[in-house]
Amino acid sequence: MAAKFVLKGIDKARSAVRSERGATAVEFALVVPFFLIFTIGIIDLGRLFYIKNIMHHIVEQTSRYAMVNPTITQATLETYADTRAAEMFSGITFSADALGTDVVSGVTYRTITANYTFSYIIPLVNLNNVPLTAKSRVPVIASP
Repeated sequence: MAAKFVLKGIDKARSAVRSERGATAVEFALVVPFFLIFTIGIIDLGRLFYIKNIMHHIVEQTSRYAMVNPTITQATLETYADTRAAEMFSGITFSADALGTDVVSGVTYRTITANYTFSYIIPLVNLNNVPLTAKSRVPVIASP
């Protein structure tokens, strides 16, 4: 009689080993971390390109502003760029060269530069911060 219970227990153990109940949950648990890291990585890459695009846009706008107002001061150009950036994104630093700093063959150029340190949000992956830079150099005054 005891052998009957032992055989019955062995039979249940064999059927439990062959059972596929919970296999989907185990596969899901194995795949989800990689999928989430991949998805967050795509979002991070989108953020990086968004910030880079904003930087280029504002630097180009500030360059056009410098072309229209050729005698404008360095501080005014930087304030103009900061004001434009505040409408879209914060944390970007701008710098403009002083008038008369860059003169080539009688043409005065102004250079506007934007800098930002991008940090990733991807968990479990130790990535360094990425320095982003945008620069625009435009002619503003042609000397006679």
